[in-house]
Amino acid sequence: MSVYVTDFSITPWTVVHDDAPGGAHEGTVDPTTILHTTNMDGTPNDLFIVVECPVCGATSTHPVGGGAQPPLVQEMFIRVAMRDGCCGGTLTKAAPVQAAHDHVKEHTEAMDGEGRWQVTPEQLAGI
Repeated sequence: MSVYVTDFSITPWTVVHDDAPGGAHEGTVDPTTILHTTNMDGTPNDLFIVVECPVCGATSTHPVGGGAQPPLVQEMFIRVAMRDGCCGGTLTKAAPVQAAHDHVKEHTEAMDGEGRWQVTPEQLAGI
């Protein structure tokens, strides 16, 4: 099942669960509820984010490379990195957009290879 953010333009964010049993549905989530997964030692894993469906509680784990929706997922990673920082302080909380972009792009290319990055300049300007 795929649960993903489709609209970052307003808070709360719009989330779609596109293959839910009984049919697709959508709802909204507070962006602060979208978090990185947790490693076995309790530290955040900055390469994955979990999105929970506000309607049925199903979750999807998204890789930094973007999975099936690269532009949307990569933008979500930029926004979460700006809010929370990343990698134990390598990128600090409230990081500027360009610093978060560069950091997340680096993770994406390390995971999925060069050429996977799909956040457009127009998309970045809207963050």
